[in-house]
Amino acid sequence: MTDRSFNVENPQPIDFGRLSLRPGFRLVVVGSNGGIGSTLCQQALALGAQVIGLDTKAAIAERPLTGDVLSLPVDVLDPASIAEAFARLGERFPEIDGLVYVSGIGERPMATLDHSAEQWDRTQDVNLRGAFLVAKAALPRLKPFTGSIVFISSGLAVNVEPGFAAYSASKAGLIAFAKVLAKEVAPAVRVNVVAPGLVLTPFLAGGTGSGAAPSSVSVSDWFGSPERGQAMRDAVPLKRIAEPDDIVAPIFFLLGSGARFITGQTLHINGGRYLS
Repeated sequence: MTDRSFNVENPQPIDFGRLSLRPGFRLVVVGSNGGIGSTLCQQALALGAQVIGLDTKAAIAERPLTGDVLSLPVDVLDPASIAEAFARLGERFPEIDGLVYVSGIGERPMATLDHSAEQWDRTQDVNLRGAFLVAKAALPRLKPFTGSIVFISSGLAVNVEPGFAAYSASKAGLIAFAKVLAKEVAPAVRVNVVAPGLVLTPFLAGGTGSGAAPSSVSVSDWFGSPERGQAMRDAVPLKRIAEPDDIVAPIFFLLGSGARFITGQTLHINGGRYLS
């Protein structure tokens, strides 16, 4: 039976000793086998959370997760695949505490008009339409008055750069979608967004998010030379590029009780590179 002890007038108590995930937290991560997603799953397990990871069959095969994570294949472009995955996870989690949508793809930088229609559509479909379809499947399973969703957008959604038109448009749309959803599902479920800057993952080294990526990660690989890579570091007030842990910790905060009065917000994590 659903625990209805928490409500608008009786919110979940804040655990000031653990402004993160509590032991037993039931977490679903979509895009679980990528750079940020895999770190998210492993660190959640370390905190005692129960984790189910959803990703493509290829990602699960190429980058399997360790530990007690139930990995389920999903195609976020296919509503039937999403429904099947959530039916299967419902066998373990009749109710969930948190959902993180990490799935995302992007092309290497190119001029806006050089995008093919297929490249443009696929970027919008995975980054935005997939988030909508997954949220639609997950919301009925989220625990009322403590359930939380976090979408992963990008600093490029609001601080655009040449070459990223499709990616920026999709990630900006994700922020707008999350804001509307947050108003519509409040007060039962909170919805927030994390918008990272550059993060040291295989995506940065040349992966697109839709297949295998280089195993070694170098800012120089992405920006073309050590000099340009150093220039990017120098442009960050904290003088480095983010690691996945830098993104995961704020996600855990937004999922947990310490963020119980935060919804519809976008948290930018970029070392001070962009200030909103």
